[in-house]
Amino acid sequence: MTDNASASNFDTYIADLHENLDRLRDMSDVDEQSSAIVADLAQAYSEHPSPMQTAMCLSSLFCGQKNILTFLRRSCSKTELKKTKVEILQFLKFFVETAATKILPHAVELKTVLLTIFNVDTASDVRAAIFPVLSQLMELSVSCPDMHNEVDKMATTFLDQIGLSSSKATATIKGLCLAFLGLLCKFFPEHMRKYADPLLLSQYLKYLHEQLVKDVKFEMLIAAGAIEGLINYLVNFTPSSTPVTAPPPMIRGKTKEEDKRLNEERIRCESDLKRVYIYGARAIQTQDQTNLNRYALVKAGLELFAQHSTLFTEYLYDDYPEILRCIRAWNAHDNYDVKKIAQRSYDNFLLGVANALKETNVKTPEERRRAVQVFQYFIKEFRDKIDTPELEIRDLAMGIRGYGIFANACKLYGTEEDIKFMFVGLIQRCEQIAMPTVALSQAADIFDERFYGLPNL
Repeated sequence: MTDNASASNFDTYIADLHENLDRLRDMSDVDEQSSAIVADLAQAYSEHPSPMQTAMCLSSLFCGQKNILTFLRRSCSKTELKKTKVEILQFLKFFVETAATKILPHAVELKTVLLTIFNVDTASDVRAAIFPVLSQLMELSVSCPDMHNEVDKMATTFLDQIGLSSSKATATIKGLCLAFLGLLCKFFPEHMRKYADPLLLSQYLKYLHEQLVKDVKFEMLIAAGAIEGLINYLVNFTPSSTPVTAPPPMIRGKTKEEDKRLNEERIRCESDLKRVYIYGARAIQTQDQTNLNRYALVKAGLELFAQHSTLFTEYLYDDYPEILRCIRAWNAHDNYDVKKIAQRSYDNFLLGVANALKETNVKTPEERRRAVQVFQYFIKEFRDKIDTPELEIRDLAMGIRGYGIFANACKLYGTEEDIKFMFVGLIQRCEQIAMPTVALSQAADIFDERFYGLPNL
């Protein structure tokens, strides 16, 4: 297909969409026919997304009186075109990704149309579909002055959805709003500063407390969205580490309900930073995450530790056995995405603990005694991992990375004999896994298998 033919096709597809919209009342299957046109448009573009093709599609989509944006504006209140609108937004996500900065001359107009859809359309599926496109636009528009002028409008729109008691937004929409507001904090901190603390942070903490502490109907997507938002929020804003008020005394209640109430109150009295840590820890301890939104919460929790463990150094120092157990469990999980995030979370968790063990953080004899205890615990865990009878490359890699991250702590708290013992044990296990005792005829196959596993170390 020639470039001129492609451009003509793009124009034809969009003209056909407008024609269907004009004949809305006369067509019983208008949504099916219109979504088929969108599918043809997407296929025509995705077959040859060359720079020339992108330029021509850009012109067809955003220029002229009848383009894709005018179609979305006109159709945003038409419930008959729900499927079509979702598919257009999905295509726009792909198109914005491939067009990259070429989309910037149309970014503000596209953003305006997306907000119009969000405010006018009543279908949750359609409203949810704006967020991937909007998120890509924000990342591309960081250096675009015109988009900076739009941040306040976006912030207030989505804060209303999560903050107003009268909001009837679904759990999906609330979760997406919470996540997107964090993205604004990451890319436009100078404009979000007035919303960040206490307004936005208090909403994150409120929703996470409701979902992960209080006994309410559990909405995974709200909890996951709040943590995703916090991950980006923490890039530019650090919550206070000062407790809000003195916590209630550590006494047992007379009933389980009273115990639960006292625990809730203690968490509320903690500093904002510690509350973020507590909710993140609870997210990765939540095992029942196998519904349609598979592992959304645990992935968000692991990502929080993967990116921000060093913020939680003081708290990791207290809870290290349980956090280590959870992160290791997710490292061994069958889900590939969970496993990859868990690997990064593991490394950064260890960095957080290693930071706590630095000489500058250990000043009194009591602090040194505790530091030695923590150091010995982790070194034993690394050695046990390496000495696992059914050793896999992953186990060896985790042990080696642990030794590496704790190298400075070894100098401070380990004896020369301890380090020699660790090193000799490590070399022996590496030798066993790389060169097992096998018949000569099997050696080549075994070597190839082990050799290609080495990059994981």
